[in-house]
Amino acid sequence: MELKTFPSLKKLFLLSLISILFFSCDNEDSDPDSIVGKWGLIEIYYPRTVVSSDEFVEENFQTYRFYSNGTFEKTRISEGEDLQTATGDYLLEQVPAYSSSEVKLYVNLEFKEGDNITNNCGQPDGEQLMLRFNNQLDNFSAIPCDGPGYIFQKESKKPSF
Repeated sequence: MELKTFPSLKKLFLLSLISILFFSCDNEDSDPDSIVGKWGLIEIYYPRTVVSSDEFVEENFQTYRFYSNGTFEKTRISEGEDLQTATGDYLLEQVPAYSSSEVKLYVNLEFKEGDNITNNCGQPDGEQLMLRFNNQLDNFSAIPCDGPGYIFQKESKKPSF
């Protein structure tokens, strides 16, 4: 069967090829299960009151940006402070099936450079985040010390034409 005998098949093939090329460009962080991309703070969890709220999110601006080469950047602006930034490496760890039905991946951060903006309980150079099946990223590293927990959501990337 030759393509030239079926002009509509030829057009369909060409259209399919163009679609594949169009949608495959810059799709590094389009996978909702991928950690790669920018994550913004959407909620703060207060363990003493067992309340979760978005009330103080603007005053406690935080983001994580994960890159495909295994590095990350964390930014934070707490009320009345200047922008703080830290960078380092991250390692993904599979969650054992018996440990949790909500968490699909652990993201272990090792801070290397920048400001001291870790949120944890006694580990100055690291944080452990949890990527949940609802595609939210949680940093509850400071909760054992009655610190707040932070919930992040991946920012959607606008298509570039």
